[in-house]
Amino acid sequence: METTEAERHAAAVVDRLWRAYAPYQRGRNTFGDLQSMLAILVLAEFVESAGEPEDEFVKRWSRAVAEAQARISPLVDLRSAMRSAGRHPGFPVSDVEKLDIGFLDAGTTSDDVPWLVAFLTALMQRPGLAEAGLATVGELLLERHVQEGAFSAGEFYTPRQVVRLLVESVSPRPGDRILDPACGTGDLLAAVAQHIAEAGRVNGAVFEAHATDRSNPRLAMLNLAIHGVDRPVVDSSDAVSLFQRRGAGRADRVLSNPPFNQRIEDNHLVDWPFGQPPETSANYAWLQLAWARLSESGLAAMVMPPGVAWSGGREAEIRKRMIASGTLLSLVALPPHLFAPHTAIPVHIWILARDKARHLPVGSAKDVLFIDASRLGTQVPRHPRVLTAGDIERVSGRLHTWLDSPRTTPDETGFSRSVTHEEILGNGGSLDPRLYVNVERKQPATAPAPGLMLGELDRYDEATSRSSVDLRKSFAACEQLAHGGIATRRVPLANLVSGAAEDVFEESAPGQLIAGPSGSLVRAGDYVDAGVPVVMPKDLTGSGFSVADIRHITDQHAARLARFRLSLGDVVLARRGELGRCAVVREEQQGWVCGTGCFVLRPPAQLNADYLAAYLRSPEAREWLEAHSTGSMTMKTISLTVLGELPVALPDLSTQQVIANAMNRLDEHEELLRDQLALTRETRDNALKSILSTSVELLGQRS
Repeated sequence: METTEAERHAAAVVDRLWRAYAPYQRGRNTFGDLQSMLAILVLAEFVESAGEPEDEFVKRWSRAVAEAQARISPLVDLRSAMRSAGRHPGFPVSDVEKLDIGFLDAGTTSDDVPWLVAFLTALMQRPGLAEAGLATVGELLLERHVQEGAFSAGEFYTPRQVVRLLVESVSPRPGDRILDPACGTGDLLAAVAQHIAEAGRVNGAVFEAHATDRSNPRLAMLNLAIHGVDRPVVDSSDAVSLFQRRGAGRADRVLSNPPFNQRIEDNHLVDWPFGQPPETSANYAWLQLAWARLSESGLAAMVMPPGVAWSGGREAEIRKRMIASGTLLSLVALPPHLFAPHTAIPVHIWILARDKARHLPVGSAKDVLFIDASRLGTQVPRHPRVLTAGDIERVSGRLHTWLDSPRTTPDETGFSRSVTHEEILGNGGSLDPRLYVNVERKQPATAPAPGLMLGELDRYDEATSRSSVDLRKSFAACEQLAHGGIATRRVPLANLVSGAAEDVFEESAPGQLIAGPSGSLVRAGDYVDAGVPVVMPKDLTGSGFSVADIRHITDQHAARLARFRLSLGDVVLARRGELGRCAVVREEQQGWVCGTGCFVLRPPAQLNADYLAAYLRSPEAREWLEAHSTGSMTMKTISLTVLGELPVALPDLSTQQVIANAMNRLDEHEELLRDQLALTRETRDNALKSILSTSVELLGQRS
C-alpha cells in the first residue's frame, strides 16, 4: 500500500518527538513517560480542535508552549492546562486526575520530566498533528517506544500489522459491542475504532476493555481516546474474574492478544464450558472466555502461541470438545519474528464463532479453514518481520471467500485448506496446520543463476553495512559512558540475586538461583517424542537456545516440576562442560523445564538479564568459573555454592542496558556474517555448476 502524505507527516512528527525525548532516558525510570506523552498529544489535539481563545486551558497551553520554546520549564502551566481541559464536557478522557499522569502530581518537579521542554518544542514544529493525524502519531509513537524504549513494552503490545489482520478477519460493524478481555495498551480496540470510524459512526459501538497488568488501564484509555473512543473506561481483571461476572452482556466481536502461558489462579471456581484449564497455563481459559462472551452471531479473533494447537493432557481434551462443538471457524499460522525483539516465536490466530451455522452455508458447519501464512512477510536483519498490506489482504480475503462458500473455494497448495471436524478429531484433535495444509512440491533442485546469487550477496553487504553503523552507535554510547566514568562494584552472584548485598538495589524483589532437578526426577525413560522441552547444556548456544536435538517430557511430568520451569527473563547457565555457556529465556521458552545439567538464574527486577548473560559469557567470568571448577579437563563441573561466590561486575541499571544492547548487536552482527559466509560458500559451490548447465543448454539448442 502506498504511503499517504499524512502517514509521511506522522512518521516525521514521531521521529522528531523521539529524537527530542531519547537523550533523557538514561538513568531514569521511564515507564510513565509514554503515558505522559499520550496525554500531551490528547491535550494538544483538543486545544486545536475544540479550544476557544478565551478558554482557560487554551491560555495555559499557549503559555506552556511559549515557556518551552524559551527553554523554561512549562510544568506548572501544562499541569493547569490539562486539569482545566479535563473539566470541559467535550474532553475525550474522563477523570483526568485518576489517570495518574506523572506530570499532574503536585510533587512532580522539572527533574522528574526533564524531556518536557524538548518534547513540547518539537511538537509545535511543522508538520504538526493537524497534518499528521493524532491517531497515526499515537500508533507510531507507541511502536517506537516498544522498539527503542528503555522499558519492556513487548508483553502488552501487538504489532500494527497483526492488529489489522485481526480486525480485517472479523470485520466489526457500526453498532457492534466490542470486547478485549486482555487489552494491554488498547491497540486492538483502537484499530477497531478506526475501522468503524470509516463509516462515520464510531460512537455507535460499545467498547469493553480489561487489562491483566494494573499499570496498563490508564495507558489503554489514553490510546483509545486518541483513536476517537469517547471517554473510554478500562479496568484491571483476569480470565476467572471476568467469567464469574454476571450480567456483563454479550459481545458481537471479541479481539484479544492475551498473555501467553500465564498461570491461572482459582480456575476451579468457574464452570468452564469445555473443561477446566490447567493452573500452569491460562491459554484455554482465555479461549473459553472469548467464546462464552460472544453473542449468537458473534465472532472472536484470538492470538495464541502455537503450542496451544497441539498441547496434550487436559488441554487436548478441551480442544477436542471445542472442535466437536463447532466453536472453531479458522486457524491462521503467522510467521516468526513479528513480535521481535521481544519474541521470535510464530503465533496462531484462532477465529471462533458462537454459532458457526450463522456464518457458513447449510451443510458446511463442520468445516474448519486452515491458513498457513508462515512464509509471508518481509524482514530486514535485526528488525521485526512485517506483514505487507498484500499479505493481510491475502489472508483475510481467503477467509471471507471461504466463509461465503467453503465447498466451492479451492484449496491453495502450501497456503490454505478446508478440513472437516472428522479429519481433525482423527488426528487426535491436533490443530497443527502442517498436518492439513499440503506442502508445495519442490521442483528438482537446480543451481541458481550466478546473477541471483550475487544479488543476494549484495543485499547481505547492505545489511552488514547497516549492522556496522548500528554497532558504531551502540559502542559510541558505551564509550560515552566510559569517558564519564562507570562506577562498578563486585558483588557475589548469590548476594546479587537474593538481594542480600547492601545498597545494591532499592525496593527490588529478590530473584532466585537454583540448580536443575536431580536425575531421579527426570530419568532417561521419562523423555517422549513431543511435549515440554527440557534444556540441557548442549541446547545452549552462544546467544540463545537450539532445538535441533532438544528432548521433551509430558505436560503432566512438567507440571510436577513447576519449580524448575523457566520464566521470561531467566538466565539458564550450564553447570558442566563448557562453563559460562548461557542463554536468556524469551517468550518462546516460557514454561520449558531446566534440565539436570543447568542452573536457573532469575535476576531481580533491577538487574538486566542480557547484561548478566553477557558477563557470564565474558573471558573474566569463564576463567573464574574454570579456576573454581571440579571434574576432569574434558568435563568440568561447577557447584551451586561455588557459582554463588562468582564476583559479578555491577554498574547501574542504565549502564547495564547500554552494555547489553552493544553485546546483543555484536551477536546479531556475528550471525549476519556467518549467514553471509555460508551464502558465499554456497555461491562458490553452485557457480560452476550453474555456468556449465547453462552452456549445456545452449549447445543443445544449437544442435
